[in-house]
Amino acid sequence: MRKSGFRAWLVPGCLSLSMIMGLTAGCTTGVPTVTFEQLFTAPGKYNGKQVIVEGFFFHGFESNVFSERLENSGLAEGHLWPKGRMLWLEGGIPREIYDRLNQQGMMGPTERYGKLSVTGGFEHGGKYGHLGQFEHRLTPSAVLFIE
Repeated sequence: MRKSGFRAWLVPGCLSLSMIMGLTAGCTTGVPTVTFEQLFTAPGKYNGKQVIVEGFFFHGFESNVFSERLENSGLAEGHLWPKGRMLWLEGGIPREIYDRLNQQGMMGPTERYGKLSVTGGFEHGGKYGHLGQFEHRLTPSAVLFIE
């Protein structure tokens, strides 16, 4: 998890929301907002490009996952787990966003999760994340917490 030094991605001529609201976010003019379905259906179209995606971040033991949704895992009462299409979130998220995430500790180490909008560089076609289990990754340049 990146603790500090997270850079906000800014488009020249735009005022950063972080300057106004104290959040790590940036003006994203010209960056397409896409769904998980779009990314996974036509990954070559977005490979190597900046995109904005809304989804669920899940951080746990050897997990730094961004997914379409969270569902009950069936492993413990009320325990949530990433489901649907998933990608690796490279490098983590800013501490001020991480600290706002929900927590659950019923399966061992504390896990954190929450809904985010992430602007970042999308890559596909390699082996990413823990043990190379993911074919897609997103390297954040701006993160916004969604209540």
